[in-house]
Amino acid sequence: MLELKTPRGLQVRVPENMAEDPSSRFELGDWERITTYYEENGYVILKGLLSKEQCTQIRHLWESEVKPFEGFMYRQATARAERHVRNGQGWIMNPILNLQSVNPARFPRFRDYATNHILASEQLASAFSVLLRDAPKVVQSMYFEGNSATWEHQDSYYLDSETIGEMSAAWIALEDIAATAGRFFICPKSHKIRLDDHSLYNNIAENHEGYVASVVQRIEQEHLPIRAPVMEQGDVLFWNALTIHGSLDSQDPLHSRSSITCHAIPNKKKFLQLQTRLIDLATDVVNRVNLYRPKDLARARNRLILWIESRFPHFFYWLKRQAIVFMLKRKT
Repeated sequence: MLELKTPRGLQVRVPENMAEDPSSRFELGDWERITTYYEENGYVILKGLLSKEQCTQIRHLWESEVKPFEGFMYRQATARAERHVRNGQGWIMNPILNLQSVNPARFPRFRDYATNHILASEQLASAFSVLLRDAPKVVQSMYFEGNSATWEHQDSYYLDSETIGEMSAAWIALEDIAATAGRFFICPKSHKIRLDDHSLYNNIAENHEGYVASVVQRIEQEHLPIRAPVMEQGDVLFWNALTIHGSLDSQDPLHSRSSITCHAIPNKKKFLQLQTRLIDLATDVVNRVNLYRPKDLARARNRLILWIESRFPHFFYWLKRQAIVFMLKRKT
């Protein structure tokens, strides 16, 4: 076991191999035990859900199409348009947001494969369908390569189903994830704890750090365990929208953390943004999976917005912050 820390300094004992790992694992099709474990613990790991061929191919397309790009792409941590930030190993440290929405003229094979063979794959859709008790509507995705840390949080603060706590998410290991490579961490059973709603005093535009601090405080108050499971290539960890999670603050010069996350809500439900704005999403149907494409760069209008956003960022993001605060005031 290694002793590592979360982004806000909480201690985590990180297993280096399966023998040290307390998390259970299940095979595709063992639905009763999968559902029981997920509902009790707020997460569940499916062993080898995606094939090594799927994982290898999407990594190859990342290397050949996405990494050489020098322009602006939307990013996971900020939701802003940014250029690649590389570390000493050349890994991309600011993960990209929404693989299904990247520009098909620049990343044609990457977008197509990510959409058809990962996000709308039969294996992922089958698991989501069981956990959501409905066909999945995929609403967001991200691609990680470098060991970027992700703060302690519940997804529901940012996005959810119209029934809060109903959304499910998946973390897909595209390679064997070393213990020191900034592993995904989870607080078992934390989905049974309801934190403060997104509001004026803890909103993402003006006091996001206050929200993160409240999550860390609750982990300490409740003495919640923190697990950073061993994840091998093709393994998928599913978690609930209310389960506290993040990724460890550990940099490994030898091991990257190639992985994809995606979030899905029941197909019959509307999408809830910032616990404030309820949206009936327009989706594409891919392999019988409903797929939402936020800021889809196949559309000329969205390419124009990206151009404006990347050239006038200060004004654009000021305006965006004001819009968020306005929505929260209306909610209040």
